[in-house]
Amino acid sequence: MFEIDIFTKEGFKDSRGEHVLSDILGIGIKGVKKVDYSPFYIIDGDINKSEAKTIASELLSDKITEGFKVGFGTQEKKSKNPIIEVLYKKGVTDTVSESVAKAIKDLGITKDVKVKTGHKYYLHGNASQDVLNKIAVKLLANTLVQEYKIK
Repeated sequence: MFEIDIFTKEGFKDSRGEHVLSDILGIGIKGVKKVDYSPFYIIDGDINKSEAKTIASELLSDKITEGFKVGFGTQEKKSKNPIIEVLYKKGVTDTVSESVAKAIKDLGITKDVKVKTGHKYYLHGNASQDVLNKIAVKLLANTLVQEYKIK
């Protein structure tokens, strides 16, 4: 199993992170100074690291504005700040993951893989556990179909 994190390269605008920060400020939460956003993909199947890198570079990231990190299992960007991770609940259809699995086959990687998609939000600044839960529930996760973890 590989986790592929996509990140905005230095010098490019992280529009989604900026939008989330604006939303946080819009609901009256103070203390969060910056939000970095990273979509991530968990690829489960009999693929090797080279194939995972091909998937990341050829399919999941924009070569100009984005970079990627491929790790075994699930990984976390080292951060002293909290991370809110949002994933679909088990049993909920994730159409993006279905499309990615099909596109992997189109790349010529014919092994059976299961794909799970998620979003990570790296919050910089000060926020209590209660505030982080409020941000997750009010802004980041639709708790009917998604679950979130605060790390």
